[in-house]
Amino acid sequence: MILVLLYHKVIKYPTFDLWWKTFDLQLCIIKRLFKVITLDDVVYFVSEGKHPKYPSVAITFDDGYADNYIYAYPLLKKHGLRATIFVASSRVLKEEGKRKTLEDYWNSKASFSELYSPKSMWQANYEFLKKGKSQDFLSQEELCAMGDVFDIGWHSKYHTKDFCEERLLDFYDGKSWHWSLLHAYGEEPKMGFPIFPMKGSLSVRRGRLRKEVKAFLKSLPSDALRKKGWKEWLRQELLKNFDKLLEFEKEEERIKRVKKEIDESLRELEEITGKRIIHSAYPFGDYDALLRDEISKRFLSAFTTEKRTIKDGEDKYLLPRVTVPKDMWSFLAILAKFLRNL
Repeated sequence: MILVLLYHKVIKYPTFDLWWKTFDLQLCIIKRLFKVITLDDVVYFVSEGKHPKYPSVAITFDDGYADNYIYAYPLLKKHGLRATIFVASSRVLKEEGKRKTLEDYWNSKASFSELYSPKSMWQANYEFLKKGKSQDFLSQEELCAMGDVFDIGWHSKYHTKDFCEERLLDFYDGKSWHWSLLHAYGEEPKMGFPIFPMKGSLSVRRGRLRKEVKAFLKSLPSDALRKKGWKEWLRQELLKNFDKLLEFEKEEERIKRVKKEIDESLRELEEITGKRIIHSAYPFGDYDALLRDEISKRFLSAFTTEKRTIKDGEDKYLLPRVTVPKDMWSFLAILAKFLRNL
């Protein structure tokens, strides 16, 4: 069996995500207990039906956050380990320039206070969707500079979710919500906007809130959405006034969109890196038969977010990965479970 680990962010201080010192300790443990292999190795073992001689782990990162260069890259290099970073091409900053890293701090070329303080995933992606760019993502120069440690993989162009089913779950009430609502609505969420099940945009026929539904919601008196029980009242009003709330793209439109996004993002990543991109990861781990088929035409492998180890007979386009939590005890529990099952 092979364990593929999935990381997103490695941050400056121990707060909302994985602290760089915790990541450093995790790498020490991984290096001591396992052989760290590349995704090329993973595909070889899966394709040939062979088993590695030693307990083996592959390390992956998703999305392409700046902290992967500032904190994760120097630590992986320090331990002599390789990893793969799956990048959403639209997030890559087009301007030139590299930020100071932990290695600069260790070599007294920068103070710790000079190192970039990462945003949360929500903040970074919301900022990108709102402004068209975010400094929380890698620059082209940073991405290329990591080539001695990181292999680059595909992770879509836009990295968004869309409504996929006409099943009313809730209404936007100003509280916690996924940043993709900004994309799904095509505008800033408004109080009372309905929320439906969402999946990665490439894996579904995407549904858009109908224009007449939006107009109706925006015409409601503001005080109507402050009264007790307003959500149930609004549900009944929508049912009374509309047969359907969403308008779905046609299947042929979806097929064209999926092919276009995959091809554009693949071309963009290869132009940035000057290398052939051969491994991929489904955005949010979401896929269907169409997306898997299109991915299989362009890449040697594709990874999901199914939380388990790789076993005999795996489909190399549906390979599982285990997301690494920010606390050490949960991380150790993942490794212990893997070792027990060998």
